[in-house]
Parts: sequence; structure tokens; C-alpha cells
Amino acid sequence: MRLSLQNLSMSLAVVSLLSGGAVSAQSLAGVNTRLVAPLNSQTATEGQTVTVKLDGTVKTADGVKLTRGAELLGKITGVKPSQNGGAASVTLTFTTAKLKDGKQIPVKATLLAAFPGDQGVEAQYSDSTMNAVNSSVAGNQTIDQEPGALPGITLKAAVQAPESGTFSKTDGNFKLAAGTFLQVGVAPAANSASTSAAE
Repeated sequence: MRLSLQNLSMSLAVVSLLSGGAVSAQSLAGVNTRLVAPLNSQTATEGQTVTVKLDGTVKTADGVKLTRGAELLGKITGVKPSQNGGAASVTLTFTTAKLKDGKQIPVKATLLAAFPGDQGVEAQYSDSTMNAVNSSVAGNQTIDQEPGALPGITLKAAVQAPESGTFSKTDGNFKLAAGTFLQVGVAPAANSASTSAAE
């Protein structure tokens, strides 16, 4: 299944890709993924493992190929549960790609967009209205997805930032269900010497 921002109602999402500060030479390759397990701001803890599974195949500018079914492994690196109906946030950092053969390689990953993965939402989408995520994401991009696609939940991220992105809600805790679609930009980690294709 493919995702895009085309032909979605304005009430679903407003995603802005804005220029950041200093330009990084590193660009990312975009791919659609799905959250493997639910993520709840009320019960999340720092250090908790978070996994997404690739819905498609992607090849980075450095020649690393991640095939459909590979996983991105990360952790919660910041969490603020809501107190008395106040704001809540969860920051994720994906650092590793786990290939289908079990091999793991370090990656740089940035969250680009998020959409519900429930059957009701999937039913309104079709291959003709959902193009693939952007194949290339510039190294100076920042992401600001306002509430809409995920009701009440904001996503903020920047390619230059060490973390992958932060979900937040201004008025209480939130939950991302298993199967939530996350569009992710990936590249080999800056300190990784691997530039060969990995199946």
C-alpha cells in the first residue's frame, strides 16, 4: 500500500517542509513504514524500544538497499505524559535497520509524516490517490505536521536533529495504534562505512 499527501482533505493533514538552519550535506530516502506495537504517551518510558516495519523497498543515496519487511529499530528518547489534562509528548530516535536476514546496520532516520492505520482510514485511501512518499529529502528539511491526520497530535522533526521526531498533544495523553503509518526518511549513519547494497 502506498501513501501520499495528494487528494487528502485539508482536515486530514497540513504538512510543511521548511528550510532549517545550517545545511547538511546528507539527504534521506523516503519510505513508508508501519508501527509494530502501540505507543502510548501515558505509559511510555525513556529507553523503551520502538519498531517500524517497511511497507516498501528503499535505496539510499549511499547505495544501501532496505527491502520491504525490513525493520527500523529505535527507542523513546524523551517522554512527557500529560498531567491534569496538560500537554504530552514522546520523542523517538531510530538508529538501526534490521534486514530480513537478521543483519543490522546503523542508520539516520527522520519522521516525515504520520497517518492512522485503522481499517476505516485505509478504506478511504486507494493506490490511485496515495502516491509514494518523497523519494529524496534534503538535508536541511524540517517537518511540522499539524493535528489533523492524527487527531490532536502534532509531529515535529528535522533532518539535522539527532532524534527522529517528536509527537505531541496539547490537551492530554495520546496513543498511536499498531499499524499507524509513519513516512520515514533514511540514510546510512554518518559514522557508518557501509555503502554496499543490503538485501
